[in-house]
Amino acid sequence: MFAYQIKQYGKQEPLFLNEIAKPVLSENSIMIKVHAASLNPVDYRIRNGDAKYVLRYSMPLTLGHDFSGVIEAVGSKITQFRVGDSVYGRTPVTGSFQEYVVVGENDIAKTPKNLTLVESASVPLAGLTAYQGLFDWLQLKEKQSILILGGSGGVGHIAIQLALLANAKVYTTASKEGKAFLQQFGNLEFIDYHKEKFYEVLPQVDAVFDMRGGDELIHSFDIVKAGGKIASITSIPTPSYAKSANMNWFYQMILRALTVKMHQLSRKKNIVFHSFLTQSNRQELQKITELIESKKLNTSIQKIYPGSEINTAMKEISSGHIKGKIVVDFTNKAKEA
Repeated sequence: MFAYQIKQYGKQEPLFLNEIAKPVLSENSIMIKVHAASLNPVDYRIRNGDAKYVLRYSMPLTLGHDFSGVIEAVGSKITQFRVGDSVYGRTPVTGSFQEYVVVGENDIAKTPKNLTLVESASVPLAGLTAYQGLFDWLQLKEKQSILILGGSGGVGHIAIQLALLANAKVYTTASKEGKAFLQQFGNLEFIDYHKEKFYEVLPQVDAVFDMRGGDELIHSFDIVKAGGKIASITSIPTPSYAKSANMNWFYQMILRALTVKMHQLSRKKNIVFHSFLTQSNRQELQKITELIESKKLNTSIQKIYPGSEINTAMKEISSGHIKGKIVVDFTNKAKEA
């Protein structure tokens, strides 16, 4: 089967089209023929080698973390899905930029009835990340206030909608163009990061959801109320994540050592800080599906690329100036990437 892979780490490393063995179906797994996948910041960060000392991968490596497709085969113990179902979901590890994936029942849900397969590919990782950040880690409640750093991106624009649906007071950082894009989603307040610094103009908030990292993450500690919470997808995962993911004590100790500065800062400010990786969760993905089908949640796709232009798509997502999502359609692929 085909797969789009990298040969080594590097910021300019291109994906190439390779022929690899088809994955093997087990009694507890599901084989899906992939129709499309979205690109996410985690893909270029892995390609760049940002996490190579924490997450060890062998080369060549297939990138991609979510997908949509049609079930081709199911294991003997699968009860929730059948051959021919249109589904979407995430891979437990990197590897959705390929012709077939094998996953478990908890990794997928049936696609929304009002989205095409290609459109559906834009949802799983961004949707689950937004949902888990807001409700599993920040435990956002009605009438609480939240700052979403990086609101116009793939995770950000979904997080904004979910926070508004929860009747939270929502602030976000955005450019002039980002503001024009985000105004369609409802009543929220904007900080134009080209003109002002959020930590100088915002009131104290109950929570921050960080998609930016760096100095913006550090400054977010200055505007969160004592006892408030910060969740980030840009920092090294915290021990709280390691525990929730049932990592052994050794990995928990490593992550504690790597995040000691953030732990010290959170203790000093009396703020709860979590940095997490998205986990598969069929029930949460089904909730997202229901919101999309009821037209309470929208996913915005900036552009759909054919498989032959996956490197152009990767360059675009790496720019950091995306409004919504980038999707690659693998039913439209060429012989070369």
